[in-house]
Amino acid sequence: MNIVKVTNRIALATVILLMYWVFIFICSTVFGFKVFRENMTEMFFMSIVGIFAILGGAIILNIMFNLTAIAEGRKAGENNTETKQSAKNTTRFFMLFPVSLVVIFALLYAGDLATSRKNEQYLVSSAADLLQEQNQIIDRLSDYTFSREYIEQASEDIRILGRVEEKFPQITVITRDQLMGKPVLLGFTGHTNLGKNEKALKADYILSTSSEERKYLNAVFDGITREHRFSSSDGRHEVYYPVTTEKGQVVIHLTRYSRYGKMGS
Repeated sequence: MNIVKVTNRIALATVILLMYWVFIFICSTVFGFKVFRENMTEMFFMSIVGIFAILGGAIILNIMFNLTAIAEGRKAGENNTETKQSAKNTTRFFMLFPVSLVVIFALLYAGDLATSRKNEQYLVSSAADLLQEQNQIIDRLSDYTFSREYIEQASEDIRILGRVEEKFPQITVITRDQLMGKPVLLGFTGHTNLGKNEKALKADYILSTSSEERKYLNAVFDGITREHRFSSSDGRHEVYYPVTTEKGQVVIHLTRYSRYGKMGS
């Protein structure tokens, strides 16, 4: 019966779709591929419900029409040719299925690279725009001297920069200083963290960084490199952008967060 063929195909298509969707979701979660934007988790579970609904309906119809065919006394072996063709199709599917998974994984990987590249271009161009538009603020920030006055002014200037660029939830100005005879990296944000009569201490502004970040920042302040540094992880995109003016040198650290669907989001 034609309806049996249709329900079989619907059931097979939904099962294949379910396998592909689960594979995509697992790859995106485990490998941290950032291709799908917000609400991916909700979209995943809603899609699963829809797929199971279609699959359940197809199975029920298939059972009903098969029972009808049995009741009507359909001869055994009537569909022998169709069975052989179905076996060939199944063999072909199991040969192509692993290849299709590899292709999907490659596309997810390429999409993740493209997303990171797009965010890098956005952050770098935004940093360049800030330097051009807010050159007076940049001059004040680069004129570093550790004092309460500098910290308070820097905090106000950074808040202004944060208001100018709506998609930067965090801006940090980084400089290098000496503490007990050793070089340290200091970071200043839009919050001074100082009480009314509290004395400013360098130790309170030491920037927490990884060893790779410290190597890069020290290379900048040593004049070894002038290139920006971009990194992306779990929806957090950040760029270190070196700035040199007549008054001094700082590194502007811009951070952008993007919500991507994943388990627990």
